[in-house]
Amino acid sequence: MKTWKKAAVLLLVFFAAAVIYFLRPAGTSESHEETVYTVMEEAALPVVYPQMMGREMAPLFGQMEERAVTASRDSLIVLPEDRKMTVRIDGGEQIEAIRYEIRSLDMAELVERTEVSGWEETESGLTAVLPIQNLLEHGIEYMLGIQIELSDGTAPWYYTRVVETDGEHASQMCALAEEFSLKTLDYEAAQDLTMYMETAESADNSSFGVVTLKNSFTQLTWGNLAVERAGTAYMKLKELSGDLANIELKYYVTRMEEESPELYAVTENFTMRWSAQRIYMMDYERTMDQVFTGDESLFSGKRAILGIESGRELQSARSAGGRYMAFVVNRELWVYDQEEHRSIRVFGFGSEGTEHVRENLDWHGVEILSLSEAGELDFLVYGRMNRGSHEGYTGISYYRCSLEDDVLEEVFFLPVSKPWEELKADVETLAHKGSNGIFYLYLDQAVYGIDLKSLEAVTVASGLTADRFAVSEDETRIAWQENTGVYDSPFLSVMDLDSGATSQLGGQDGQVSRILGFVGEDCIYGTGNQGDYVMSNGRIMGLYLTSIDIVDRNMETVMHYGEEGYYIRDVRVDGSRIHIRRVQSQDGGFFGAYSEDTLVCNSETLPGTMDQIGWYASSQKGRVYFVELPSDVPAGQVIETTAPGYSESGRSVVLETAQPAQTTEFYAYGRGRLLGRYLQFSEAAAAAYDSMGFVTAGRNQVIWVRAGKSNSHYIRDMETAVRTMERNRETVTGTGWLEDGSLILDASGTDISQILYFVGKGIPVLAYTGEGEYEYLVGYDQVYVRVYNPAAGTTETITQEAAGAVYMQSGNDFLCCIPAE
Repeated sequence: MKTWKKAAVLLLVFFAAAVIYFLRPAGTSESHEETVYTVMEEAALPVVYPQMMGREMAPLFGQMEERAVTASRDSLIVLPEDRKMTVRIDGGEQIEAIRYEIRSLDMAELVERTEVSGWEETESGLTAVLPIQNLLEHGIEYMLGIQIELSDGTAPWYYTRVVETDGEHASQMCALAEEFSLKTLDYEAAQDLTMYMETAESADNSSFGVVTLKNSFTQLTWGNLAVERAGTAYMKLKELSGDLANIELKYYVTRMEEESPELYAVTENFTMRWSAQRIYMMDYERTMDQVFTGDESLFSGKRAILGIESGRELQSARSAGGRYMAFVVNRELWVYDQEEHRSIRVFGFGSEGTEHVRENLDWHGVEILSLSEAGELDFLVYGRMNRGSHEGYTGISYYRCSLEDDVLEEVFFLPVSKPWEELKADVETLAHKGSNGIFYLYLDQAVYGIDLKSLEAVTVASGLTADRFAVSEDETRIAWQENTGVYDSPFLSVMDLDSGATSQLGGQDGQVSRILGFVGEDCIYGTGNQGDYVMSNGRIMGLYLTSIDIVDRNMETVMHYGEEGYYIRDVRVDGSRIHIRRVQSQDGGFFGAYSEDTLVCNSETLPGTMDQIGWYASSQKGRVYFVELPSDVPAGQVIETTAPGYSESGRSVVLETAQPAQTTEFYAYGRGRLLGRYLQFSEAAAAAYDSMGFVTAGRNQVIWVRAGKSNSHYIRDMETAVRTMERNRETVTGTGWLEDGSLILDASGTDISQILYFVGKGIPVLAYTGEGEYEYLVGYDQVYVRVYNPAAGTTETITQEAAGAVYMQSGNDFLCCIPAE
């Protein structure tokens, strides 16, 4: 009886959540101004399930781009001892051929290309074995691409990283992840999990949307929600570094709310370290997001109830007169029509049923651009397209919905050759529909303008790294330095994205300008003398500024800061506050003594994407999110749930490839996702630190792992170990690559606990103790560090605390040389 009840609950949830998207059955259509409207085609590409250590892992999804240009660090498979990797293929057209290739992670080197000779048909799909040859280097990760040729002529690729190594420890950690997850659903069994918890008073126990080991035992065990697992739980090994692993579980849970079924998407991420005594839980995070159905029971008073949410994908916009309220939840776009009392599911890839993994894949996002009182809604869908004519492609679809006519049209599709998480970061930097009819987008260190009528595209500016480019809070203005040295720009360009007008700042003889950011919509920039660099041990660390100015939208100066006899060495913009470090002499360099000052700006509060989203505290569900409506929903009001007719234009936009700046970006990862891209290693390490994450130089080379530092390590042959760094020390101008593939890493700004990771890997770290004075960190244990003076040939052992104090006074100025892989 319990099984029947659970199935009935799921059926109701799935029907309510998805049937509205299929009100117009496939094969039916209606004509609207000579445009045919129908429904988006269902997902058609097969799904590939790899097997690892006797376990079927999370599925791989078809990508139409070849050579893994859109593949990310999403999954890793440990190959069996005989390297015969089994995969199950489910869904799609009849399979004509299966082939695979193995390449280096940067895709430059082809290791193997093989045609699979046969496969077996089973009730659950096709099973094939990939006979991977003995060509892989033990412990080195490679990119595996599986291509499936279908009877309709399509040939999607399926990508995952693979490694040949001992998988027993990884298998045990995967088993613990599954056991841990199941025990959280059983209060008594969950008592075993207390050994992993790090409960802290500072933890936020008000929400079930995000739960970590620092939360209470009640939060970990779902409180009084009484949830049950629904469907299949999909496991993914994300990372494996020695005895350290990152594992992800995705599944759905259901619960009843006053006889109404509720469905939640859950993601658990585990960072574990194996030891002979036990497996340590280094980090854990669980997110929970309710699936919004648009049911009229979710509308009450002036609220549309979204439910328990992690809060990461929420977004809202209201039309000027308040008739329409648009909001994004669970990567779906909904609109509430205040006059007609309609709940409109404008866009969503999702399909009914938790087993529809192709439609429910979460490698995409939705961005609202504009919403008028007349019912014209413009928005983007970016990332991997789960269905429709663009299925399997990564890119940006620009949509326009007429809420009055109840139709949704694709204006254009822009294919993008990069992983979706990187695309997400670019879209979040700048995606703005100007009132001049131009759509502006930041992509691959460039800003592009696309005319929404002609679809002609122009490059506004390129080479826009984070230190030479800024966007206003409302994304209506941008400012940038031309592609010169970051501290050598004679002038700045400022562009109004609504009018299209561009102005210049600076340009005085012998002076240079630096973009510092925006306060609201006001632009902040600094002026200094040409060649007045802030130096540290031969490296340019900044520019001494003589003044700071703030200009408004009319390019009028609203604030000027500067004082005779003082130089501004460093500036940091934090909201409406500008924090300044200034000096009276340039002798101290970047890490010398300074005084501080703070400017407080009275900037106008601009509309934000979360302005109409709030939450209230529920005794049972904790923090419950809602969208605030302009007025009350009348008691007893019947709310119709609809979806617009759909049309794909078939028009694509191709951008002229802009030349990116020649810089190394550091990628910070944590809890199974990309946390950000940074120009400074210290910033990336700080971003990954709290989540026990890791940092890569570029997309693929892992150079630092928070939880990967050994308890102690001492480099024995110090003279040999420091040789490469000594040979290049005087010519180092910052992070850069040597001819042999080694990386000279400028790690200035990191603290001693972070930098000792490299020593633990046998890499000596050069630590400056003053201008031109340095020593090497060559060993450590839990209390002490060993330093080596190459000039004197001597070593010294001091406490980590004492060493940290010395290096902090010199600005934690570190360099090291990471050998080529």
